[in-house]
Amino acid sequence: MAIKLRIPHGKSSKGNKRGFRDPVLRFALTVFACGALIFVGFFSYFYVKYDRIIEQRFRGPVFANSARIFAAPTTVSVGEKAELQTIAAALRHAGYTDKTGVSSMGGYHLAGSSIEIEPGPSSYHSPEPATIRVREGRIESISGNGGAQLEAYELEPQMITSFSEGEQRAKREVVKYNEIPKVLVDAVLAIEDRRFFEHNGINFVRFVEGAWVDVTRQRYQQGGSTLTMQLSRGFFLTPQRTIKRKLTEMLIAIELEQKFSKQQIFEIYANWVPLGQRGSFASAALPRPRAPISGKM
Repeated sequence: MAIKLRIPHGKSSKGNKRGFRDPVLRFALTVFACGALIFVGFFSYFYVKYDRIIEQRFRGPVFANSARIFAAPTTVSVGEKAELQTIAAALRHAGYTDKTGVSSMGGYHLAGSSIEIEPGPSSYHSPEPATIRVREGRIESISGNGGAQLEAYELEPQMITSFSEGEQRAKREVVKYNEIPKVLVDAVLAIEDRRFFEHNGINFVRFVEGAWVDVTRQRYQQGGSTLTMQLSRGFFLTPQRTIKRKLTEMLIAIELEQKFSKQQIFEIYANWVPLGQRGSFASAALPRPRAPISGKM
């Protein structure tokens, strides 16, 4: 006796067709598709909008130029009394470092009874390099390029003060990332953004933790902003605290992370945020955004 097996392929196929013909499922899929298209459209529009604004803001110098006032340069001459340590101190006060190539102002190197001076690209009057030799408390010789003997040499003048836009009194020296001490980088990241070199502009873990504390304690004191989000807010947005502004801040932060390296972002941050006080000057002055954006989306 032969037994015939019946495989319900047809029934399964009909069941699937009936599922797709279900009006509730079709309505849900249509709503989802329309919502996805609207989201993509809005995201693309604002992404392109802020991309153009970022390009315009960072096309030129990030920080405003300022008019600088310098003291008269100190001139050293052959035969006059001088000490190498005094010359080195004057160069340090003018922004030179004891290693050539580290500071854009210039560098110097003490070697025995002489000091080698190498002005940098940011030097006030860009004098030629020189080697000053001192013997028994007096300048014995001054040699310039190619060993040419000089009778006198002007040291780098010290900046007295400067005025930025709006006659705001300021002293600004923009530094590169490799000029920032590592201990300062570690200190800033430990306080502001420990996962700076790991996230893509938004630290979602810290953001959720801050939001939870704010909601449960009813006090908006927890910060969830990364360094990149702080730059987004400071350079492009108003201080108002709204959900729309926060979303805009996050979008700009993602775009900044795509346009610049982590080192470049930290470099801008270090030159922008106040890090202390020196006399009547803050260590960094807040830039004035050229075209602030409202938090409206």
